[in-house]
Amino acid sequence: MYIVSIGVRGHRDLPRYNCHDLQRVMSLAGPSPAVTALGDAIELGFAALSWSALEQLCRRWGLIASDAVLPREGDELPDSVQFQDPDAARALVDPAAQRALKVELELALDPPLFGQLRELAVREPRVVTALAARPTVTLRVGALFTSSHDALAITLQGVSVGEQPFQVHGSERPSWLGRFLRGLRDRFHRYEAADSHAADLLACATSRGRHDQYQRWQQSMGADGPFLRAARGVNDRPILLADDLPLRRLGHCGQRRAQLAAAIHLSGADIVWAEPGASADLLRAAVEGNASPLEQVFCVTRDGELEVAAEVDTPAAALGGGRPWGERRP
Repeated sequence: MYIVSIGVRGHRDLPRYNCHDLQRVMSLAGPSPAVTALGDAIELGFAALSWSALEQLCRRWGLIASDAVLPREGDELPDSVQFQDPDAARALVDPAAQRALKVELELALDPPLFGQLRELAVREPRVVTALAARPTVTLRVGALFTSSHDALAITLQGVSVGEQPFQVHGSERPSWLGRFLRGLRDRFHRYEAADSHAADLLACATSRGRHDQYQRWQQSMGADGPFLRAARGVNDRPILLADDLPLRRLGHCGQRRAQLAAAIHLSGADIVWAEPGASADLLRAAVEGNASPLEQVFCVTRDGELEVAAEVDTPAAALGGGRPWGERRP
């Protein structure tokens, strides 16, 4: 699965933006506030499907403490978050947007997801017809802050298969939709240079089901590079080694490369977003070939090809005319 189009509304640093025909490798010129806002918008789109993803996004935004855990009930979609820093919330939203953030993500389905959706909706002729016309799924997500900016409500406002919309809430919601949406929850990962995967790597080293992921990570530095492995250090603390010596010997760039490789091979995501300092060649290699672990990468680099900048509102858009998320590609 990968993103083929994005529509963004309401972010302070990206009030209005549309991008279509996205490629498997997206090279973004940055860092910049607009590029960061685009990453925020994509993350928001997937956060509407998962409490843990919403929790991580709220931590990134500074709305909750780094060790805070959001209260949740069961396995339902996230609905609201309360926090204690209104200033952090105000810094996110375009003053003209009336406290609302919106994002639309159009997702191209990979063969397993395509088959799963057809199987789940075998009694729904509209799904089969829609997939035949356009094998994509579109998610429309909105987040609305309170007037006091101390809470937000997040809502999956719409889901479309191809051009066919389906009810997300209420009695008309299809029985297959919940299971399908749960399958999309972990498909996006936003890599940070400060991320540490040592504990997860150590668990994978002795795992029966994930050991192949661990082996791919071990070989990620290339044929001429060091051989990586996880081990236990002082007080059984998980550590990473390169050629059985401390990973720190490789310097900051080497350590970041090893951590990025862990995110690529262990996150379980189809789409990875990586900021400057990440290895562009490692990201590109991750989407090449039939056995590649990723479907799409967003790599932010100084010499990136795509300049992300807010669009100027047209009179029709300002009045609410036309499609609220930008024109659909034919």
